[in-house]
Amino acid sequence: MMLHSATGALRLLFVALLAAWTVHDAGAAPPALPSDCFAEVETGTGPEIACLFPLRPSAEERAELERGSRGYVKDFNCRLTVRIARAEIDKALAAVDYVFKSPEQPVICTITTYKSTFDVTGTFAPEVTFKNGEAVSATPGLGNVAGISRVISWPVVQFVNRWPSVRAGMLTIINAYKKQKSR
Repeated sequence: MMLHSATGALRLLFVALLAAWTVHDAGAAPPALPSDCFAEVETGTGPEIACLFPLRPSAEERAELERGSRGYVKDFNCRLTVRIARAEIDKALAAVDYVFKSPEQPVICTITTYKSTFDVTGTFAPEVTFKNGEAVSATPGLGNVAGISRVISWPVVQFVNRWPSVRAGMLTIINAYKKQKSR
């Protein structure tokens, strides 16, 4: 997924990788959860990491998405509620050779195309492979998109899951965070 800045994208992808997401009704008042997921990861003390996380692309990311969807998708806005046992993050970060596979996590987004705006749902099942203590492969695992036809969703799913900046961003932030935590 994309965010307002490159740093934001990297932060999101780390959280997405290790987080369980729960969809909230867009009309419902959000629960009283913090909006800084990385503060929750870094300084939280509870057994669960729980936070709200909005996804909004920067102008550059929006242009890249538009090119990747051949002009169909113009913008998106998503909201995630992250909830995961802190022990799951600790396990993945402590691993030397390990494949982290998240169960499917729901997400809801408002998509703007060249002709309309609508809500879609989907799932993320992030996966990261660690070798010799380093993350060497990662994918956000977008799938199960509903609310638009498969003819439209399939290329978007392929684009997101294979998007080099997403995959590289996931690896960069995970490895940087692992390095920082090992100090």
